[in-house]
Order: sequence, then C-alpha cells, then structure tokens
Amino acid sequence: MKTHIDEKVVPIKLTNEIDYTMSLDTGYYILGSLEKFVIEEIFNQSISVYIPSSFIDMPDEIKAIKYPTNFRPEIIKTNLVGDINLSFSFFEDNEDVDIETLVKDFKNLLSKTNKGVKFLDSTKLKKEGYIEMHCFDFILPGIDEKIYHMIGMGKAGRKIIQTIFNCSESSANAWKKAVTDIFQTIEFIRK
Repeated sequence: MKTHIDEKVVPIKLTNEIDYTMSLDTGYYILGSLEKFVIEEIFNQSISVYIPSSFIDMPDEIKAIKYPTNFRPEIIKTNLVGDINLSFSFFEDNEDVDIETLVKDFKNLLSKTNKGVKFLDSTKLKKEGYIEMHCFDFILPGIDEKIYHMIGMGKAGRKIIQTIFNCSESSANAWKKAVTDIFQTIEFIRK
C-alpha cells in the first residue's frame, strides 16, 4: 500500500508552520526555497542591514540599463536572475527634513510622473534600537508585467537612508514579510 500526500493539506500546514518560525536570523521560505540573510555594513560601516545571502552586487553594466539616470541608488543588490532588487542610498540632510513630508512629496512626484501607479500601504516601522522607517509600497506597470515596489526612508544622524525593494507583482506577497523585516531592522552605527 502506497502512502499519498494530500497536495492541498501539505502547503497549508507548511504555510502555518512557516508563519511562526521565519525570521531574518533563521531564514524565510520564499517561492519554495529557503532564503537566508546576512548582515552587511554599508556606507563606510555606518549602516547595518540584512541582505539576502543569495543576492550579489548588481554589475555596473546592468545598473546603467535598469537605472539609466545619474540618480540611481548607490548600492544595488540583486538576485542572480536580476528580477528582484534591493537598493540603498544615503543622503545628507542639510535642512533637517521631516521624513513624513519627504515621503508625501515622493508619493506626489510618483503620482505625477507615473499615471499607472497603484499605491498600496503606508506604514511607520519603529523597533527599539533601529532606524524608524517610513514606508510605502506601490505597483507600476512594467514592460511585460507589473512591478511591485516598497520604499522606506529614515533618519540616520544627519543623513537620510532610502531603501527600495522591487520584484514582479506575482512575487510580492512571497517577499513582503521578509522585506518589511529588513526595513525594520536597519541600524545606524554611531562612531
């Protein structure tokens, strides 16, 4: 007698178990694979952030194609296929800008420049010992499919860190919890 696995029950059990055990320290099951994370110090070791261990630095020739302006993020990490990206920029805050106002202005600019933008959620991620991040996510039409974006901005001393994650809309739900945790655990290293 052969034992059969109920194809509908196993994914439900796996999903329920994963919800309780996933973290940046243990990894997340994303799209059927275990994604592990490592802590990297970026921007001259002034910011500590979790990065998927399978991600690499995006090659310069690909950066020039995917981000054709001079305003591209300073650090861009990507999966090997190049369809999931996590980027970071670090700006001087000479005017002591209010982050909530900056986020609102950014969203207004996106609305004016992208008629197909669909905003989803806005949230403030605040965790003891980490940078308070003001985040929002949205979907933009792409060349062959819609692209999901999550943007976070926060103050790190006299600077502003901006983090951007993007992937296909079809992969967004699988990545959203891990990305939210990444944004929530960005640490400013005081020297």
